[in-house]
Amino acid sequence: MEEVSVADEADGHIRRVDSALLRAGEGKPETRRALGAFIKVATDRPRRWWMRRSLFEQFALLSSLVLSLSVAAVGGWVGNRIADGVLRGTSGAAALYMTNFVEPYVQSMDGGGTLSAEDLRGLESVAELLKSRRHVASVKIWARDGTIVYSTQKGLIGKRFPTTDLTPSLQGKIRAGMADLEDDDSEFERSLSMPLYEMFLPLYKNETERIIAVAEIYEDARALLRDQASAIRGAWLVVGSVGLVTLLALFIVVHRASTTIKKQRSAIKQRFREKVLLHRKNDVLKSETEDALRTAARIDDLVHTRLGAELHDGPAQLISFALLRLEGLEQELEGPTPKARALLAEFRSALKDALKELRSIAADLLLPDLGDSGNLIRMLRKIIRAHEGRAACIVDFEMTGVPEKLPRDAVRCLIRVTQEALNNAFKHSGSDRQTVMVNYFAGTLRLSVSDPGCGFAGKTAKSRSGLGLIGMASRVRALGGTFYVISNLGQGTEILCELPVQSSTAGTGDEHSKDSQPIKSD
Repeated sequence: MEEVSVADEADGHIRRVDSALLRAGEGKPETRRALGAFIKVATDRPRRWWMRRSLFEQFALLSSLVLSLSVAAVGGWVGNRIADGVLRGTSGAAALYMTNFVEPYVQSMDGGGTLSAEDLRGLESVAELLKSRRHVASVKIWARDGTIVYSTQKGLIGKRFPTTDLTPSLQGKIRAGMADLEDDDSEFERSLSMPLYEMFLPLYKNETERIIAVAEIYEDARALLRDQASAIRGAWLVVGSVGLVTLLALFIVVHRASTTIKKQRSAIKQRFREKVLLHRKNDVLKSETEDALRTAARIDDLVHTRLGAELHDGPAQLISFALLRLEGLEQELEGPTPKARALLAEFRSALKDALKELRSIAADLLLPDLGDSGNLIRMLRKIIRAHEGRAACIVDFEMTGVPEKLPRDAVRCLIRVTQEALNNAFKHSGSDRQTVMVNYFAGTLRLSVSDPGCGFAGKTAKSRSGLGLIGMASRVRALGGTFYVISNLGQGTEILCELPVQSSTAGTGDEHSKDSQPIKSD
């Protein structure tokens, strides 16, 4: 007993604390948020459990619940309708049967009188007959003013009771149903301790529609309740069987569909895994291709550098030596003829042109020494100055936000593209002015080399016949960049490339916004 009282006290304390928290939470947002978080946590586990179920399991649970509730509702409704029908059918048949027996013995009550001695004897015999044939427990005859003029319980004869229950029957309605036995005149029926079926029957004057009395008959309802229960069980059995068969049919259909969906989902997952593997292989192949292109670009640079050095140190030196020897030959010859002097001058001019051309080719093939700095500004300035001196042209140079140090591959690529673009512009544009612009923003290095020359047909071209443009495009794409040639006839040409690079000293171009003023050539 002591343990129970302690537990009850603890439960009461917890309830008081909870109610206090709820009252406090009505005015405090923090408490409401805490309560909301608690509800969310409490419902999260069932939700996750539900999401882990398969479509068939979800359908089975939901359909079983819905169909069970539907069967219960329909079964209850059908059962009630059947029970009501049984009662109505029984009451109708019983009313017709009993009215034929009782009504002839109340005709003496016409005009508000009492029953005659002969009618009383007749009612006694009828009551005995009904008791033996239909298990009638008691019979009462009511006058219109609520006085009992006849009853199988003699002590009730002559007593007067409220007419509330008689009113519908006095208006011509037959009332029947299970007796509640709460009235003062039902003491005997209560003492029987059995379910009773009660009927109120209006009794008419012969060959008229005037009601002269009301018969109240109590019948043993045990057989009626058994029939009613049997009918309700049959209704439940039919409704339940139909619901079960429907549920099983739906289970079969949905199970097949769920199995198909599961197989298709597995196939999709397998294809997705295969696609992921293919993407990975493609990424590996792309990386290997880019590495090969970078290697090829480096080899190309080495070949260019070696060719430039060989041309500078080989044929160029030999031509220089031939020019020196030619001057010595002129000094050795005494008084050459005008024709010989013209030939010597022509020979000297050809050698000088060849030497100039060789040195120009060697200069184009050679790169400035990059060292370890990766300083694109310094390298481009060297290239531009060399080009201006060699081609006798003007190059406008502008850079914005470019970091001091960049990857060597990116610097080498931009230098080669700038060299080739300037040479193409000098050879083909017909203009003695070019513009080089470089900017860096958000991890992208952008180079533009343009001229106001003659241009060529076509609005946009990514490649053009000739090794120069093809070589530039290959270098840029080897580093994962994009290359464009934009030209309009009579409106000049622009070589544009973009490289995705990261600065060695800064991650993004945003960090160079403070140095966003363009750097121009002096």
